[in-house]
Amino acid sequence: MLTYIDFFCGAGGSSSGAAAVPGVRPVLAANHWDRAITSHAENFPDTDHFTGDLHDADVARFPAADLFWASPECPKWSNARGKRRDFDKQPDLFGETLPDAATDRSRALMWDVPRYLDSTRRRGRPVMAGVVENVIDVRAWDLWQTWREDIRGLGYDTRLIALNSMHARPVTTTWAPQSRDRLYLAYWHRSLGRAPDWGKWLRPRAWCPVCEEAVDAIQAFKNPRRDMGRYRQQYVYRCPRVACRNTVVEPDARPAAAAIDWTLPAERIGDRAKPLATATLNRIRAGLAKYGAPLLTPAGGTWRTDAEPVTIPMPTRTTRENDGLAVPPLLVPVEGRDGKYATPATSPLRTQTARNETGLAWLPYLIPLRGGGDKERARPVTDALTTVTASGNHHGLVTAPGFTPQEATLLVPYYGNGTARPADAPLGALTTRDRYALVTGTLPEVDDVRFRMLEPAEIGRAMAFADTYRVLGNKREKVRQYGNAVTPPVAEILVSALVEAVTGTSLDREGNAR
Repeated sequence: MLTYIDFFCGAGGSSSGAAAVPGVRPVLAANHWDRAITSHAENFPDTDHFTGDLHDADVARFPAADLFWASPECPKWSNARGKRRDFDKQPDLFGETLPDAATDRSRALMWDVPRYLDSTRRRGRPVMAGVVENVIDVRAWDLWQTWREDIRGLGYDTRLIALNSMHARPVTTTWAPQSRDRLYLAYWHRSLGRAPDWGKWLRPRAWCPVCEEAVDAIQAFKNPRRDMGRYRQQYVYRCPRVACRNTVVEPDARPAAAAIDWTLPAERIGDRAKPLATATLNRIRAGLAKYGAPLLTPAGGTWRTDAEPVTIPMPTRTTRENDGLAVPPLLVPVEGRDGKYATPATSPLRTQTARNETGLAWLPYLIPLRGGGDKERARPVTDALTTVTASGNHHGLVTAPGFTPQEATLLVPYYGNGTARPADAPLGALTTRDRYALVTGTLPEVDDVRFRMLEPAEIGRAMAFADTYRVLGNKREKVRQYGNAVTPPVAEILVSALVEAVTGTSLDREGNAR
């Protein structure tokens, strides 16, 4: 059994992923926020917990462990607060550098990692392997190379990893339906005499359209001199086969829709006691015109601008609630900054911050007019129609009056095992009998769209926490804990690679991930 310590543990995302690896036992979790420690302890009652400022703690008194995970505070490194960060120290008008206290603290916390590693080395019980997690912007820190060499000087080899959570292919934990770019520095002690098999754990499955088969994709930076960045912006994935000239491929990922509870009610925008901001309404209008599917929409003060469909993973979760779900459905930004757009819920969620800044809006819906058990089962126009009978028209379409006609046309099969499809999609097999009906409708006025914010449980699913995992506190505290967390599937695959290196034993790669 390998012991595991988690610094800056938050609510326990990294611990959850590590604990899912066979033979790993969390023995200590440390964090400065008592609410996060309470949540962690609720889920890991047999683990010791330390509440306090780790930078001021005597780490030499902490137990030594085989594995060590650390996620130093990231806000002062990140661009998620709406402005770009330059980590090379910038002088003021008088030529002096005066960083604020919070920035100094974020940087100081990074040094707590080699400080703990050195303390265990001095006790003759060195950590065998570990991971440091942070936002990718920390790579621009002016002391990055010095800090990394400090770890290497303590007897470790290192591997810098750029990984988006939606591409982590877990064995036990849940896939993350969220696009979350993070930096991971993995390290392992040279005395092991072997390195982790990173290719086994870091190559996502993807379909190569040229080879016409599923492959284990390889990461490729657009600029070969770079070693860190965001998916699609700085790097892509390619097919490993030279026969197709290493075609760019899209790895498997889970859509944001997987995290959304579609049973939760939403209020009609025109009935809201507090009207939505003009910018938010404009984003919804633009999204309605562009998409016919659910959207996740940026609502926080971040650099992300586009709403996205729920059929692809969510964007990064942060400590603020900054995504809403809009129907057709649209995800709509609700903060006041310009430059943001509604997106379909078929895309990944964007970065989650500590504020509730994204709304969800709904399309028109169909209502049955017959009696019986189906009379209260309204359904969206994108669903199949209920049974068409010979006794009369039993379907009503709820739409907005006076909306400029923009056709929402569906072909609906009469038979029971078929599904509705857009009129511009290929028609199903035609037989000698009349099998299809044409259903048309119009998109609603914005006031008739239903709108709500994402709930903490949905944000938790976007972060790939199991539904059984308990995060405590009020809504605001839950969002903050989720947004600060590490997605469990990433911790699982990175720790799995390190465990193999430490033990020399191969772990199952496929398993039964959900």
